[in-house]
Amino acid sequence: MKSGLFISAASVFLSTICYSQKIISGFEAPESVIKSGDRLFVSNIGGAKPDPMALDSNGFISELSTDGRMIHQKFQKGSLNAPKGLAVVKDVVYVADVNRVVGFNMHSGEQTFEVGIPAKMLNDLCKVDDKHVCVSETVSGRVMLIDLTDKSIRFLGSIEGANGVTYDGKTGRLYAVGMGPNMSGGKIYQKDLKNNDTVFTVLENSPTGIFDGIEMFDKNHLIASDWISFTSPKGRLIIYDLDNHTTKTYDVDAGPADITYDPSSHTIFIPRMMVNSLLIEDIRTLQAK
Repeated sequence: MKSGLFISAASVFLSTICYSQKIISGFEAPESVIKSGDRLFVSNIGGAKPDPMALDSNGFISELSTDGRMIHQKFQKGSLNAPKGLAVVKDVVYVADVNRVVGFNMHSGEQTFEVGIPAKMLNDLCKVDDKHVCVSETVSGRVMLIDLTDKSIRFLGSIEGANGVTYDGKTGRLYAVGMGPNMSGGKIYQKDLKNNDTVFTVLENSPTGIFDGIEMFDKNHLIASDWISFTSPKGRLIIYDLDNHTTKTYDVDAGPADITYDPSSHTIFIPRMMVNSLLIEDIRTLQAK
């Protein structure tokens, strides 16, 4: 009886830590991923030699099911150059594309929105509300707020090597990560969007990294992807505690780009630009290691 109980308990324990992992191929330098309902959208910089700043019309967005089944390798019907950050607002998929932000109807793929921005490399996007998205520009370090109704642009401030952005609607705070000067390492920043100043402040005890994506992990934590360096054989995920200002890190394969996280299923979606694939994994797998 005791032996049976032990085996049963061990089985339950193993079932709680052995979560599924899927690796999906078929991409061309996948840079960003976002989940909307039961679908995923993945931006592809595109080309045999992907150039994140080129106006070469060879980029695209892929559409997948959340379990990794490819629905459309090329979802959008309009032309894209080197698409990166994604945001979904209502029924539109918005993407940062070098020097413009473009929107596509998520059901038809038809282009419904475009606003040009003087820039060399627009990078990440995040939804703020039903009328606004935030976009980063890596070369200048600018972070901007776009009004989707009148296409006006508000300058929010600058951070060195600006990349990932995410918004916490409950607190009104925008969080951003940078890659640092000359991609030598940046920090995690915050800004209260209710303030009209143009100042981003570094989070207390912020880790340093060549950060790409950032998301809310839960109401008290952020999760960010870190390349570590562009030549390292590995990358890492960083979970930052907003209350205690502490950091936990988890090793992942090289080149984790602009992640998305689904708290309802504990699933992390990681575009892996270096190997043209998307990793779908339960975050508890990493935490159990």
